[in-house]
Amino acid sequence: MALFVVAQVLLFAIWDWQRWLGSTSDPWFLYALVGWGVVLAAHYAVTRSDRVVPPDSDGKTRMKAWRAAALITATLGLFLGGGYLLLARPWSNYSLVDMLTLFDPGKRAYNFQHMDQIFPAEQITAAPVPYELPRREQPLPATYSFDGADRSLDRFLKRTSTTGLLVSKNGVIVHESYDLGASASSRITSWSVAKSFVATLVARALGTGRIRSLSDPISSYVPALVDTSFDGVPIRDVLEMASGVDFNESYSSPVSDINLFFVKLFLFGQCANDVMDDYGRAGSAGEQFHYASINTQALGMLVSAVYGQPLIKVMESQLWHPLGARAASWNIDDTDGHGTPIAFCCINARLRDFAKLGQLYLQGGRWRGRRLLPASWVREATTPRAPYLKPGAMSKNGDGPDGYGYQWWIPPGVQRTYMASGLMGQYIYVSEPGDVVIVRTSTDASSEDEEREILTVFQTIANDLHESAPTSAK
Repeated sequence: MALFVVAQVLLFAIWDWQRWLGSTSDPWFLYALVGWGVVLAAHYAVTRSDRVVPPDSDGKTRMKAWRAAALITATLGLFLGGGYLLLARPWSNYSLVDMLTLFDPGKRAYNFQHMDQIFPAEQITAAPVPYELPRREQPLPATYSFDGADRSLDRFLKRTSTTGLLVSKNGVIVHESYDLGASASSRITSWSVAKSFVATLVARALGTGRIRSLSDPISSYVPALVDTSFDGVPIRDVLEMASGVDFNESYSSPVSDINLFFVKLFLFGQCANDVMDDYGRAGSAGEQFHYASINTQALGMLVSAVYGQPLIKVMESQLWHPLGARAASWNIDDTDGHGTPIAFCCINARLRDFAKLGQLYLQGGRWRGRRLLPASWVREATTPRAPYLKPGAMSKNGDGPDGYGYQWWIPPGVQRTYMASGLMGQYIYVSEPGDVVIVRTSTDASSEDEEREILTVFQTIANDLHESAPTSAK
């Protein structure tokens, strides 16, 4: 057993040596060699002498109990120690335990505000000349009507674990509030709200001629997508989640494609862009809406390819800096801090900077006198183009009552209103008739009925602010 103890000391010596060198790579071969060395050494130590044990009553030889116990102890030590190393990852800043408990109800509020500590992330640098939306506080409606009853807005925010709510009217912030440990400086994760940012980067590339047409196959710009399910698929179909890729988005299934995507990245060390050929085709492109986050990963590859730069650098130069946004981060696939962004999720930023994207769209793609997006983009991106994309058309497939544009959702029953939406209640809501942008972050696992109530709250706020407005900041 002394050899076993010595081997465990060696394991931690390797860890300390690696930390001293500042390395973040995974020396699995060293752990494996030492671990199996423990087993072999223990086995040798207990069987090197008196190997033959007198047969028992049935004529079979048996290992002495203390020897068997020593071998079992060594083997258990290997597996328990290996399990600890796999989950705790002491050589890394990121722990699989933290990743696996990301959605624990008691931890969500903290986790969603510290995603760059739980998953690898790269910084999005602040604009050289930051710009802040002006402020003029106005009261929000105290109540709203839902399902025939008046309800309290404050109670709604508490009940739905809202961590932040920002409302702007005519480009002026009229309300900003936070809860559950969040503040105006918190970098709260976007989840799939990031999809609308990536689509906007596609718009920037289209406006500058780097993308000739949305009818072009995405694979004609991204050679890595040739011979994948995206080969020959028009960019427009990828934007509209109609690429035909076979990708299971169910978060409730541990073996769904979306969950296994993260396993591939953070357990097996694959690059986010290297998994694109893992998925087949469920149908032809341009025929049916099928929400699949892998589409946005392909769009991130497109943006990076046409600019010849990493996606985060494109984000900085083409959108984040022009909007005057503050420092943020984007979760990536590599623990060395310079990996590939997970394009479909997890931009970690202040609500005030999320609001700027909504304001850019509200202003038709113009920002402080400069046109950032093609003149036709905003209406085209936020208007369902095909019948299968219109509000209500996707309900039969379990995708809810909303319609879909270019990575923007279009709620039913209201004109020129659209939203970026993320898991567990993250929203950028834009009401063109009301000249209102609402950013809301949350840790609430919303059902379809709860989403109806959320949208009712948003529309009530927009309608209430419609009659009186502060001075425009456009």
